[in-house]
Amino acid sequence: MRHFPLLSLFLTSTLLTASPLSEEQMVTKGSEASALLLQKLGGELKNQMQTNGSMGALHFCSQNALTLTEQIAKESKTSIKRISINNRNPVNKANKDEIALLNEWDKLVKNGQPLPAQKLVKVSDSTIMYYKPIVINNEACLKCHGNVEGALAKAIHTTYPEDKATGYKMGDLRGMIAITIKRD
Repeated sequence: MRHFPLLSLFLTSTLLTASPLSEEQMVTKGSEASALLLQKLGGELKNQMQTNGSMGALHFCSQNALTLTEQIAKESKTSIKRISINNRNPVNKANKDEIALLNEWDKLVKNGQPLPAQKLVKVSDSTIMYYKPIVINNEACLKCHGNVEGALAKAIHTTYPEDKATGYKMGDLRGMIAITIKRD
């Protein structure tokens, strides 16, 4: 077996001198990851709505949304969750701190005030949480999250027996994207 001492020395020194992300870089990373998630998930759902209708979008979402979220998290070297108080999938249920933030944002929406583009919370010296609000800003969203009736309502209930994610109107806060970003 051949040894490569210079290569080992180079890799070791590179790993030891790699600079951790600045707060600005962490914000950029969160912004880019959340934008990519919304773009990919939104694009896929739009495509499903156009080709297979609301039932196709529901099927796609139930089968692929979590996997797509995990894929983008892996690509961006983060941890990503889509969270809501009125979650459709129990996996997306907000915790106590997230509920407090979502309630704060919901008050802003109900009072006609603008939402922040994001919120950062320092978890430790090496980790931040990046939160981005998700607002119902497209009529297509209301097909599955508005006042849903008939066969689609039955399919949603069958797929998600504990669904709480209907009854929304344009401009309502739907939830948020929560991204854990490590400095190193």
